[in-house]
Amino acid sequence: MSNTSTTPEMETGTVLVLDDEALIALDLAASVEESGRTVIGPAHNLDQAFDLIEDVTPEAALLDINIGRKQVWPLARALRARGTRLVFISGDLSEGNLQAEFRDAPQIHKPAMPDHIQNALAQEPQRRTA
Repeated sequence: MSNTSTTPEMETGTVLVLDDEALIALDLAASVEESGRTVIGPAHNLDQAFDLIEDVTPEAALLDINIGRKQVWPLARALRARGTRLVFISGDLSEGNLQAEFRDAPQIHKPAMPDHIQNALAQEPQRRTA
């Protein structure tokens, strides 16, 4: 289905989980659920993630940066435009791997402990300055 001009309503307490490694994605999803939130996904590639948000806007998203041979930036931009809080998780959080426009978002280094994920999701969103 093609994109429409109507943005789906945000569903409070929902978190999109995206990681291309299935076991890691399931572990991340379990940590999200332990925090009392509802998981959307988990998705294992960008196409799945875009399909999952076609009819819903998650309150937050836990996103691996490198998804196969692609990077997550198109999805991150689409989610940020909808008001979704972003949390990035990666084995490489070097300055060169993280887009400047997203450096204000919480970042978690893999392997992530459940309390790190829960703390990042509980953080107040950063206010962006123009």
